[in-house]
Amino acid sequence: MSSYSSNIDRLQREIARLKADDSREMSKEKQAQSKAHKAQQAISSAKSLSTQKSKMSELERATRDGAAIGKKRADIAKKIADKAKQLSSYQAKQFKADEQAVKKVAQEQKRLSDERTKHEAFIKQSLSSMRTTASATMEAEEEYDFFISHASEDKEAFVQDLAAALRDLGAKIFYDAYTLKGGDSLRRKIDQGLANSKFGIVVLSEHFFSKQWPARELDGLTAMEIGGQTRILPIWHKVSYDEVRRFSPSLADKVALNTSLKSVEEIAKELHSLI
Repeated sequence: MSSYSSNIDRLQREIARLKADDSREMSKEKQAQSKAHKAQQAISSAKSLSTQKSKMSELERATRDGAAIGKKRADIAKKIADKAKQLSSYQAKQFKADEQAVKKVAQEQKRLSDERTKHEAFIKQSLSSMRTTASATMEAEEEYDFFISHASEDKEAFVQDLAAALRDLGAKIFYDAYTLKGGDSLRRKIDQGLANSKFGIVVLSEHFFSKQWPARELDGLTAMEIGGQTRILPIWHKVSYDEVRRFSPSLADKVALNTSLKSVEEIAKELHSLI
């Protein structure tokens, strides 16, 4: 609590006490006036000199008491006026202090708001810069329609013909025979291919099931499919449903193309229709 507030509370209590004192003195004053009035009437009707003297004494006492009470009430009234003046001064100072406090709070809120605005602008600028950098990086990396994950043993029998058919149809293919060059980091290039392909073609075969590297590619494709970045397109190559299910129950439930039922050209056309 401020000194102004404490002084205001103190003066308000003192004024209330003085007003209560004045109220009691007013009651005493009325009693004295009543006694004086009665004594005056008794003097007028008194038949003996002794009675007149007695009533005169009562009148004088009542008059003196009334005068003393009147003086006391005047002193109380002066104290009330003085304290009311002090109270008004403190209330004016408190009002001014409250105004300054409100102004200070408003200035602090404006400062915080300005800082928040500057911080948000900085964050937006930083994000914009990051997006620009990321965009430039992504533009530098080639994007593909299909990533073909397969076992090397299936190249001659099926995969190289599928890749050629898709390229003839205008699709952009990440296929090691087309994409990898001398000196390339195999793992980094495959990670880039996985990240920048719309679809992941997985050629499921007995050879694929026995290989560790294609399985890692499949794990990468599955992770991106969960993240909504790509879609897995399985092709069954000389394998049965039970064999696929033993390898991956989730792949077995996916709609798949089957080399036993369709030609390379038919499979390529169905795949190309997705882009």
